[in-house]
Amino acid sequence: MLLCRDGRFFGTIGGGELEGICIARARELLAGGPDYALLRFDLTASQAAAAGMICGGVVQVLLQRLEPAEETVKFFQSLTEAFAEGSSPVLLTLMPQDLAPQLLMYVPGGRSGPDLPSGLVCELLSRLGGTNRPFTLVGDELRLHCEPLIRPDRLYLVGAGHVALATAHLAGFLGFEVIVMDDRPEFANRERFREAHEVRVIGSFDQCLAGLQTCDYVVIVTRGHLHDQEVLAQALRTGAGYIGMIGSRRKRDALYAALRREGFADPDFLRVHCPIGLPIGGESPEEIALSIVAEMQQFRYKKPA
Repeated sequence: MLLCRDGRFFGTIGGGELEGICIARARELLAGGPDYALLRFDLTASQAAAAGMICGGVVQVLLQRLEPAEETVKFFQSLTEAFAEGSSPVLLTLMPQDLAPQLLMYVPGGRSGPDLPSGLVCELLSRLGGTNRPFTLVGDELRLHCEPLIRPDRLYLVGAGHVALATAHLAGFLGFEVIVMDDRPEFANRERFREAHEVRVIGSFDQCLAGLQTCDYVVIVTRGHLHDQEVLAQALRTGAGYIGMIGSRRKRDALYAALRREGFADPDFLRVHCPIGLPIGGESPEEIALSIVAEMQQFRYKKPA
């Protein structure tokens, strides 16, 4: 969570009384005095409920004042550049015992690693291989908080009709980076898709997907079976993690039969969610979009059906 001197803030640490206490203490730090403070909260379930939080437990919050010094500005510029280049940098906060925290950056695959004890570096590399979520490591008289900076999951919405519009809205609300594409400018435009990261008006659907990775999602909601078939074939040739296609089982079976003649096989079709969405009921575009995004969330967090 970032708190500015002018009172603006970005992000949250959970809300409720705990966040209020931290904001008040952070304002004191911004006014002068120590550069940092480490606060500890021990909350029972009843105390957490009374404070407006979801659950209890032990919470530690590090408050750190960042001044616009040249060194600090350059550090965050380097971090931003590495992130923009797709390097997935890791923001490291080194917390030696009784000393001010130190900000470090580690870029996986970079030429040099962080200046840390070798045992801590080995543990850091081991943990980074299995998670993209923040974690803390404890070494001799120091702690290291690690925050992998990864781009948001990206959703490619192929088709810009009513279902796509509702899906883009819900997916964007849940943190997906939404890219909309259609060959109809009256549908694929900024006036309709204000919250999308990108809106593409394409010449045709036959070459609209390429280079997708496991963190990418494809939702196929074009206006016709032929376009769906073209897009599905492209999606299956990529590494996209989630591929969903709207339509009935009858439509699905017909498209699969056509794609088998192009060389695709049953293992390919196991990657496809069709009919798309969880069976939650409802037939309006908004209800269909809710079922689609619910299934994407289920896939995102690897929850069983």
